[in-house]
Amino acid sequence: MLNEDPRPDDLPDAPSGYAALPPSYPAPSAGAGGGAPVGSGGSGVSGVSGLSGPGRPGRSPLRPVLAAVAVVAVVAVVVLAAWRIGNPPSVAVPRPTVFPSGSVTPSPPSVQPSPGAALSRDYPAALAPFYTQQLDWSPCADNAKHRCTTMEVPVDYAKPTGDRFTLALRKAPATKPSERIGSLVINPGGPGGSGVEYAQYSSFVFSPAVREAYDVVGFDPRGIGASSPVRCLADSDMDELFSADPTPDSAAERSTLLADVDGVTKRCAARGGDRAMHMSTTEVARDMDVMRVLLGDEKLNFFGGSYGTFLGAVYADTFPKKVGRMVLDSAMSPNQTEQQEMTYDIQGFESSIDAFIDWCVARPDCALGSDKAGARQKIVDLLDNVEKNGLTTNKPGLTRIGEGWVGFSIFMCLYSDQSWPTLNKGLAQAFTGKGDILLAKGMSVVERGITGDYAPSTYLQAMIPVRCADWPRSTADPSLAAEQKKAKAAHPLWARMTGELYDNCRTWPTAGRTPKGTTLAVGADPILVIGNERDPATPIGGTKQLAKDLASGILLTSDHDGHGTYYAGNPCVDSAVDGYLLRGTAPADGTTC
Repeated sequence: MLNEDPRPDDLPDAPSGYAALPPSYPAPSAGAGGGAPVGSGGSGVSGVSGLSGPGRPGRSPLRPVLAAVAVVAVVAVVVLAAWRIGNPPSVAVPRPTVFPSGSVTPSPPSVQPSPGAALSRDYPAALAPFYTQQLDWSPCADNAKHRCTTMEVPVDYAKPTGDRFTLALRKAPATKPSERIGSLVINPGGPGGSGVEYAQYSSFVFSPAVREAYDVVGFDPRGIGASSPVRCLADSDMDELFSADPTPDSAAERSTLLADVDGVTKRCAARGGDRAMHMSTTEVARDMDVMRVLLGDEKLNFFGGSYGTFLGAVYADTFPKKVGRMVLDSAMSPNQTEQQEMTYDIQGFESSIDAFIDWCVARPDCALGSDKAGARQKIVDLLDNVEKNGLTTNKPGLTRIGEGWVGFSIFMCLYSDQSWPTLNKGLAQAFTGKGDILLAKGMSVVERGITGDYAPSTYLQAMIPVRCADWPRSTADPSLAAEQKKAKAAHPLWARMTGELYDNCRTWPTAGRTPKGTTLAVGADPILVIGNERDPATPIGGTKQLAKDLASGILLTSDHDGHGTYYAGNPCVDSAVDGYLLRGTAPADGTTC
């Protein structure tokens, strides 16, 4: 049953930061990697639109973090993980499910070698110092049952004798060692989400059966969290991204917007230095292969959510013969074009907002009234009014907020139907000219304190470097611009939530990745790709495309709302994923739960 009240952490008087986590689960400190040394540097990801978050891998690579929604996408699974901690799924043990004929079983063996076993040495000789280093596991400071350590990888794989990143790792050992299958490396999304933190709460993210059989291993990707963090954005830069007008109405306003974004990107590059130029997903994938060998696994078993699916797909394409049991939850394809992303974004957003509206108009206290046909227009009118007049708040330094914060906060409330009550009350308050509820929601997601300081761990710090490395520079294609203009006119609410469409990496000094545009991961074992039919952050269109783009992709969809599919309340999905991870049996391609 959906809670009728807003989540406490979404309310304006709740503490910011890790408010979503219950008191018994304190937030990990900056040294969550087990007190490992942290390197210096800067970090960041480009404007909005990146992965599933600001930078835009999950959403259009054109949007800047400015466009409130953009900052959203990738971090989805991180947000969902926090929600699960306070709202564990009602079905803890998956029910056995019989799948239609056509099930696929990855090649044996089902049991991976334990750490320290002899593995094939097929890595370049120049990288031997990294592939042969020893991991010194020790009890984590906040949980003696977990183990923490660090490992080193080259900043630049083309120059392995140069500077190094120190990566923080956390392992939640298999609870039944006698039934251990191997390691399950995990990534929660972002880019910028902490895998160390994700592993810390693994018992809320994975079923007991999976926890029994796998060492769940999370890591903070290079330049992020406790892994030689690259911090390239000042608090003022992040506030600037949210406070700028994402929907300029004149050439002068658009010029100001682009100048602001270009300035933030330039400052990020300058502060981040060489390390910020080496935070690409391709390089993180290479780090994971080093990790695989150090963990003692012949093949990489991996669970990635949101942006983590992008990472998993890149790893599979780079090391197809090293793919073990891989689950990509709430996915997007590295091959997506700008046009495809825009199409998926519209579909994902509108299906999610329609689901919220259906729920809202059936309530006597719906802020949008009882007329479904006019509800969407009321939000359009609200955002237009906010652009002109803003909303007042009681937050120091943010006594008046505009479209950036409001649109971002509305979008974040669509990540889970558990936040629909918050959105309803936030909209009701916004119609009176106040924005405390919506702002509280947005601030909690990006970890902005009431005094204006952002937590060093905020995923925003990774947005620019990762997004600008992962996506090609946008071309000034007249036909694409015409399609974008047409789409914005046909979908006015989406247009306001999305903001201006442009390349926010124009001033980044290195080139972005060039998508292959062909079949990915040829020769890999079956890869399970899952997603919700109504996902606002990584729309189902992108999930279906990734399953198709992967040579061995198996698609499983869930007829549900929100971002994050596994262990989120659908026993059919949980059983299918567990069956794959535990027994190597995937459901038939195209199965719907």
